[in-house]
Amino acid sequence: MTTRIWGALLIALSVCSVEATAKNQGHGTVSLGGEIVETPCGIAGESLDQSIDFGLISMTDAALGEQPVLIGSRRNFEIKLVNCELASVVKPDFIYRAATVTFDGTADSRDPALLGVYGEAQGVAIELLTAAGTPIPLGTTTADYQIVAGDNTLRFGARLRIHPDKARAGGFSSLAKFTLSYL
Repeated sequence: MTTRIWGALLIALSVCSVEATAKNQGHGTVSLGGEIVETPCGIAGESLDQSIDFGLISMTDAALGEQPVLIGSRRNFEIKLVNCELASVVKPDFIYRAATVTFDGTADSRDPALLGVYGEAQGVAIELLTAAGTPIPLGTTTADYQIVAGDNTLRFGARLRIHPDKARAGGFSSLAKFTLSYL
């Protein structure tokens, strides 16, 4: 009889054990979402993640004036738009004719129109420019860039501005994000 009781007890415990482990062995959620947009152009892969190397620039090459700049620090870069189809799919009879760009990032503590830098270097900031050299303040939209069907190249520049009273040599880095809008 004791063998029967022990057998029944073992069966009951094993059923309870299986049931306990099968109830909740983990759980979670899956969040799904996104955004569907109509965009007349794609962005070329090489334009999505770019690196601009300012190289070695001497602080003694500072052109001091109302807005001091490090001479020879201008570097050019491009945003290439590819496969532009200008006729809107969503808005009948609408043709896209232009694109604008807005650059954002962490602003310089002394001049919020400039892009701040991180690292050992201090007293320097990055000024973003149109191809013609007109400053593009952070967070502002550029003038219209006319676009055509096919591929388009939007050209920009960046240069180092210096705050002479706070300048300290060293390595630096920064990150600018860009957003395209089509008109």
